[in-house]
Amino acid sequence: MRSAIRHRLVKAAASVLLLIIVTVAGVVLAWNADLLRPSFIRFVSWQSGRPIDVRGALHLHLLTGSPRIEAEQVTIGNPPWTKPGITAEVGKLTVTFAPLLSQQSGLSLLKIDRAQLHFMRDSAGRANWQRVDPDKSRGGPLPMIRALELAHTHLTLADERLHLVYDGDLSVVGPDSAQPLQMEGSGTLNQHAVTFRLRGDALPSASPDKPYAFEFDERSSGTHFTAHGSLPRPFDLRLVDAEFDASGADLRDLYYLVGVSLPNTGTFHLQGRMARRGKETLFDNLKVVSGQSDVHGRVSLDRQKNGRTLVHADLSSALLRLADVGLRAAGRDPHPEAPPKLFSDVQLITPATRRVDAIGKYSAHRLLLSRVEVSELSAPFTIERGLVKAPEITGHFMGGNFVLQLDADANQTPARTRIEMTLTDLQLAQMPHKAEPPPYEGPLFLQIHAQGRGNSLHALATGADGNLRARVLQGTIRASLAELASVDLRGLGLTLTGRTREVPVHCAAADFEIHTGVMHATRFFIDSEPVFISGEGRVLLDTEALDLKLHGEPKGLRILRLKAPVLVQGSLLQPRFSVDVADSGLRLVDRGTPRNVDCAALQPD
Repeated sequence: MRSAIRHRLVKAAASVLLLIIVTVAGVVLAWNADLLRPSFIRFVSWQSGRPIDVRGALHLHLLTGSPRIEAEQVTIGNPPWTKPGITAEVGKLTVTFAPLLSQQSGLSLLKIDRAQLHFMRDSAGRANWQRVDPDKSRGGPLPMIRALELAHTHLTLADERLHLVYDGDLSVVGPDSAQPLQMEGSGTLNQHAVTFRLRGDALPSASPDKPYAFEFDERSSGTHFTAHGSLPRPFDLRLVDAEFDASGADLRDLYYLVGVSLPNTGTFHLQGRMARRGKETLFDNLKVVSGQSDVHGRVSLDRQKNGRTLVHADLSSALLRLADVGLRAAGRDPHPEAPPKLFSDVQLITPATRRVDAIGKYSAHRLLLSRVEVSELSAPFTIERGLVKAPEITGHFMGGNFVLQLDADANQTPARTRIEMTLTDLQLAQMPHKAEPPPYEGPLFLQIHAQGRGNSLHALATGADGNLRARVLQGTIRASLAELASVDLRGLGLTLTGRTREVPVHCAAADFEIHTGVMHATRFFIDSEPVFISGEGRVLLDTEALDLKLHGEPKGLRILRLKAPVLVQGSLLQPRFSVDVADSGLRLVDRGTPRNVDCAALQPD
């Protein structure tokens, strides 16, 4: 029995001694943290997975109801999954933990004063602000914070994934934690002045079982972006529901706010809804309006395990005018007085084409290309590792139909592109013209094969190689135009009096070889009833300039014929016709040269 009593006394004495040692150690630790400073810093650095150094004072108040850490001149390095560097340099850091015996978790207070924050994220999505290696774990929400104070804090952000570069101040306005959270910043975003404000629910009211509401307002380069929504789980930025609205003078200026490269436009209004669930983000109810044009639909982004983003897009327009897109629409064309062009300068291949994979479709009820219109356009496409494929773009054009196949390799700079297009039953009467009734009628067959390098239609056309074939197997032409090609008194008379008599066209053909953006005519003729018209010349696709010469040979007797070619000049959209008097000769009588073409041999393949 004595042995048992002795054992209990020794055990009790040891317990009391251990309690005294712990109490004394805690008092000493709370009184002077320098005694365990190196060990504590190493422990925190190990727990966070990144180097931490404290060059100033360190005060630990751990044996209290609300443990608190105060540190000065704190340096936090980058984690191992990013390149070496500094994440934060903090003049004074105060962290107060939730009371030990309460049901709360997280931090009661996070206070940062006189800090330099250096945030970065690479193109693969690895960021120095992430708590864990994203390649190994999806991580989790941030700890709950009941009170947040940021003062005299400067933030630099380089986000290669979103193409955002921010350099400016960051602060939390109003230290009263019972008031709504209000964070403000001002500086430069992508080299343009920016101001932003984030307003959220009061932090003490945040609860894991209810959404955390917020509002966001950002202005830069004449563009205004707003959003309001909630975090379904507070402090879990992987889950976001928000509606957004943006307006400004040029849609491309949104790059300075959100880092997304968009085309130039005139004044625009954009709205939509976003839902983020981890690596998947959905933009729904999208609608953008600029000028007379509109685009609406949905786009989803899915971050793949290989680090690439898969995009699903379904966009459509009731009306899209190319005049509402591009530098001229934005008032930024360096040559505003130049005539409009058929081939647009809008960048269709962008750096994002190489970074993302995509499956999508664009459709338009009406697409206006200067003076001509495409209806019921349907353009399904895929992008896989920089290879763009649109195997069947279809639509209606000038009363006929077209099918276009496009392949582009965006991994080359500029992109290498191949286009094959077939247009059938195009009605010549629907081509742009000033006269009524139309000066020519008939169905046109057109086939184009071209390849070249360029990120826009204009750049592609400028250096294109390939060929073009056009056929009209039966139609009519105004008699005055046919006769004018042979330039005799009859043709001049019909033209001056404005008579609109039509004559048959048995067939017509035009073949062009395309080399480095220049179309050379290898065959060009119109076999009309009174006159056989042949042509020669070229078309410069860079400037869209016409340089063609037409020769008319009457099939019957003509009196006082001025044998002179007709010049077709101007541009593709605005051709001009004139008589080449310098290469003329007067014939009192021309008996004509009967000539008929084997039109059956011109049937398209």
